[in-house]
Amino acid sequence: MRISISIFLLLLLGCKSTNTNTLKLNEVSFKTVSKGVLFGNGIEGIPKSNFTINNAKEWETFLKKTALSNKANTNFSKESIDFSKQLFVCVFDNIRNTSGFKIEIENIFIKKSGLKTIYTTSKPSATERVNMVVTQPYHIVLIDKQEEPITFINKDNLQ
Repeated sequence: MRISISIFLLLLLGCKSTNTNTLKLNEVSFKTVSKGVLFGNGIEGIPKSNFTINNAKEWETFLKKTALSNKANTNFSKESIDFSKQLFVCVFDNIRNTSGFKIEIENIFIKKSGLKTIYTTSKPSATERVNMVVTQPYHIVLIDKQEEPITFINKDNLQ
């Protein structure tokens, strides 16, 4: 009996999972560069917005803005990028009066009209403890350069 259980556990733990993260048809792969919140109370001058960064000059300008009062950009600057082959896709939420708010790019896919970037926003639950601190949630991803226009769609339209 012990041998049977041992063999079963060995097989169970030793087998590779067949669940792979394969892309669906027309889905664009992306890599998260940074996700979190800015703490600058808006001095960065980045309103609620969705945008791409397509060249080194735009990237340097963005890094300077976020460096004004945040340590978040230390994650950004480590990213090596060839702007002839890649670009950043960025989503920024409203400036919030508490912690607990989030924004996340869920997927990017190709349609006839161009790229569609689907993102979601969330707020803290009524019972969640939050800090009284000004924050601005953001998510920045890196994708292969695309010539198609990019449309951003907020999946849940959180206000």
